[in-house]
Amino acid sequence: MADEKKTDAGNETIESVSTAAEGQQLKLEVDDNNADTLYSTTFRVWGSAEEINLDFAGPIRPAGQGKVKLKIDNRIILNPYAAKRLALQLGQAVAQYEQAYGTLELDPRKRMKNPPQPAGQAT
Repeated sequence: MADEKKTDAGNETIESVSTAAEGQQLKLEVDDNNADTLYSTTFRVWGSAEEINLDFAGPIRPAGQGKVKLKIDNRIILNPYAAKRLALQLGQAVAQYEQAYGTLELDPRKRMKNPPQPAGQAT
């Protein structure tokens, strides 16, 4: 497991990560000062035996006649080992979030405080 230490240097975010690679101890400084940032509300995961593809998009857009259009804004291609490490890290991050802030309910109907009543039903 990596030891992480985050520091802010001016407007830069530098993350030091100690990790073992091929039997050596490495110290990696990550500078994400000029990294592109994107926000995604929709994603798609697909792939083959050699790679896993992650497509990210904004909201689903109506295209008329009962159709919707999903415009892929960004694609990240990972080898299966990197994809598995990402899945594990995302799982840990969500677990930590839920421990701090409560369970994330994925069904939007269950998140509603005042769900709409079916027509003709008294409240």
